[in-house]
Amino acid sequence: MNFIKTHWFGLLTGTVIFFFLILFVLILLSPRQDARRRGFIPCTENMAEELLNCEENKFFCLFKVIVKNSWCDIKVVGRGIGAWISGEQSAPWSNYIFIPELPEAAEYEEEARAEYHKNNPDVKKEMLKLKELNKELEHEQNEIIPQK
Repeated sequence: MNFIKTHWFGLLTGTVIFFFLILFVLILLSPRQDARRRGFIPCTENMAEELLNCEENKFFCLFKVIVKNSWCDIKVVGRGIGAWISGEQSAPWSNYIFIPELPEAAEYEEEARAEYHKNNPDVKKEMLKLKELNKELEHEQNEIIPQK
């Protein structure tokens, strides 16, 4: 008991830092895009929207929005633990660490990118050709404009 009386502040501070470090790692591991907007995605979208609306008293507004986002993230983790305990999901992290369903636009972009690479296999060669044409154009412009 004497150890706790002596080191209570360090234990409390270490516990809080450890908790937020774990939360930070969970957020890093979770998907950033999902068609169904699961996990931490709604919290992040709300934070971004509120940060853009901060106009007056910016420091306190930014601080308030970040604290609100952290609380939202903690609630997501808490809901996951609650759903796991009640048997609604197989693991406590299943509601925020999952295989994302990408929006249809992203799939279309991948198809368009694949088709572009199919039609234009050597992009590097094209870029070098464009650089050469740019140098030729600059050279022609220098010949037209008399040097003083």
